[in-house]
Amino acid sequence: MNQEQTLDVPPTFYDKIRRQFWYGKWMWAAAVILFVLSFILWQWFGMNMVQVRTGDAGNRKVLLPDASEVLLDASSTLRYRQHFNERAQREVWLKGEAAFSVVREKEADQHLRPFVVHTAPLDIIATGTEFGVKAQQQQVRVTLNNGHIHIHFKDKKLPDRLLQPGETLEYDGDNVQVFPAAKK
Repeated sequence: MNQEQTLDVPPTFYDKIRRQFWYGKWMWAAAVILFVLSFILWQWFGMNMVQVRTGDAGNRKVLLPDASEVLLDASSTLRYRQHFNERAQREVWLKGEAAFSVVREKEADQHLRPFVVHTAPLDIIATGTEFGVKAQQQQVRVTLNNGHIHIHFKDKKLPDRLLQPGETLEYDGDNVQVFPAAKK
């Protein structure tokens, strides 16, 4: 007679309840931990953000923490951190139209700190320039008045661009066109 006989006994009602209890208890704990972690991240990142919106009929001048100026056009939204971190790049998020006058700012080790304007399809990276941006969903127009700006496309198939003073870049989601400065 074999001592190690296994019996295929269906789980009892109590075994099913016990498994459901532990499964439900662990899922509940995971949900609570996820909620607490989300709340902490929101407090850390979300509370330090400033959002400026303009109505349908009006412009608004915004002075950023680094003394850069933004003239926000009608029906536009600008988000930025309340305090720019001294070691990181200066970042703003734009939906709509705005004119930027970016202050040239150096880090402690004498490198120029980048200023980044995030739009849905691309990022505009500057150090100290004046330029205008019109960003409506996947369509963006960037016009550089003076200095240099670097355009980084979020679509990895498109190469980055460097704009010279007076140039205008238009992007419609599929095509990129750069128009040269008008001759005087």
